[in-house]
Amino acid sequence: MMWRRISRSGPRRTRLRQRGIALAMTLFTLVLLALAVATSTLIASADIRATRNYRGASEVHFVAESALSEAVQRLNAVGVVDFQNDVVGRWPSTWGPVKHGFAPLPGFTYTVTPVPSVADPAGAGQLVATADGPEGEHNVTVANVVRSNIPSAAPGAIYLATDATTNTVFHGGILAVTGSDHDCAGGPGSGSPVPGISTRNATNTQNAINSLDTDQKYTVQGLGFSSLPPVTPSVSTSAAAPSIAQVGQLVDDLLGRPGVVTNGMSQIDGNATFGTTSAPVITHFTDAAGVTLKGYASGAGIAIVDGDLTIQGTLNFVGLVLTRGRTNVRNALSLAGVIGNGTICGSLWTQDVNLDVGSSLLVGYSTQALVLANQVGGGGALPAPLRITTLADCAVLPAATGGCP
Repeated sequence: MMWRRISRSGPRRTRLRQRGIALAMTLFTLVLLALAVATSTLIASADIRATRNYRGASEVHFVAESALSEAVQRLNAVGVVDFQNDVVGRWPSTWGPVKHGFAPLPGFTYTVTPVPSVADPAGAGQLVATADGPEGEHNVTVANVVRSNIPSAAPGAIYLATDATTNTVFHGGILAVTGSDHDCAGGPGSGSPVPGISTRNATNTQNAINSLDTDQKYTVQGLGFSSLPPVTPSVSTSAAAPSIAQVGQLVDDLLGRPGVVTNGMSQIDGNATFGTTSAPVITHFTDAAGVTLKGYASGAGIAIVDGDLTIQGTLNFVGLVLTRGRTNVRNALSLAGVIGNGTICGSLWTQDVNLDVGSSLLVGYSTQALVLANQVGGGGALPAPLRITTLADCAVLPAATGGCP
């Protein structure tokens, strides 16, 4: 009997081989899918990180630019005479706490540091903003700034420059104050109106309003004035206007200029001239008790009075009057029929005003007069806004470029 070998190379073996190949292909495909999923996850994660980093960089740069905007607004609310003195020297009181929180983006903080120009420390400098985010975002942006040659608007035709309670008294005298810009010949000016009387707090604003009689409320005009009953005089609060300390710094800056005319007299009789419109000057009345004008006086430029300014005669002045004490317009008790008359075209900054019955005080805001006053002492005498000339994002610039650290 012969045995016949049965071959395993037939259809069954072929099917087994095919199944093995299919299984291997399936495993290979699964591995590829797993790799693809892992790769896409990594790519997506990288994209998320890249997007987050890009967004964070944009946000922190926005915070830095916002910091510079805030700094410029704070400085320009008052104006700058000398960058080194008015900005760098007074920065802690101007800026407050070193770091500020940025409310629109929680977790972001910023600060600004002023740096004077080496070539022109009085007229130019840098504002360096540093911003930080909650996830380590960091940006430094630098604004290079220069002082404008156009004087800032005055806080008011009359500015009561004190935080202490005032005792403004008008006593029924003739009072005419306007914050509407005009030239000193009587024509209209091109500047925006300012308050007729401006103060630093609501208490002093109310005191000034209460001191006006019914007729006087009609004659204090300017920003916010309304003749509709009940009449609203142009008296308002301007907390951003110069403080006593800032006015003091302004005076120091002015007295450091060339050509200051010093007058140490406490009483001036007869005729006197303190500058003219063709030759304005800085006149400094140095008596700590102040000065009393009993004759006829005229002047142009800037008048600085260390104490009280008392007008018992006539004063006509074009420009800015800075009185560190009270401004009194009074009748001369010892001279029958002699009354005080003050006329100022420009602006009067003082701590308080006293106006006697029968006397008169006329103050008209004038940018023309302030431009004239700005010419004294070599020019650029009055506070002026800062102007940004260039802006440098230090994240994209090499070190020491564009003012970057």
